[in-house]
Amino acid sequence: MSTRHVDTTRTGRSLLRPMRVTLSALAIVAALGAGGCKQGDGAMPAKINDVPNRLGDLQRDLAAVVGGEQQAVQDLTDDLLVFTDEPEGKDATKALATTVCSMLVKRSVNDETQAKIVNLLWTSVAARELSERQVDALKDDMRNTLLAVGVTQPDANLAAGRVGVVQNVVTLRTRRWYERY
Repeated sequence: MSTRHVDTTRTGRSLLRPMRVTLSALAIVAALGAGGCKQGDGAMPAKINDVPNRLGDLQRDLAAVVGGEQQAVQDLTDDLLVFTDEPEGKDATKALATTVCSMLVKRSVNDETQAKIVNLLWTSVAARELSERQVDALKDDMRNTLLAVGVTQPDANLAAGRVGVVQNVVTLRTRRWYERY
């Protein structure tokens, strides 16, 4: 009995090659499709019109808070409340401002760090369409900035949590069913 060798090629190419190409193409399409479902980043608030002046006011207020002036906390809170209209947003903004200010009284905070904290506070209150990833980054920035000036980890975590609360209240963006983090 002789065994016959079956040739799987007609033109010298394996019949498995077209199948590998098809499977590879399918894998690439699936990977690109899954990556495209990621939640897109929202627009950051624009520093237009009177916003730069208001940010200057906030920075002067924060410098006064750091200097220990009693009225400065209320001034900073009032200047920050300009950026939200919703009652829940106002309550969350007051809590954020009070929390952060209480941590910075009589601390050594340079002008650059004060400007960063003011920008983080403003972004927390004024941004309306941040993605979850952007909100998490904003919270991390607040936490890390406060830690850098000597605020304790639990207090920095509390302030970061307040940023998240403000964003939950003021955001207009909803996560779509097809988006992932």
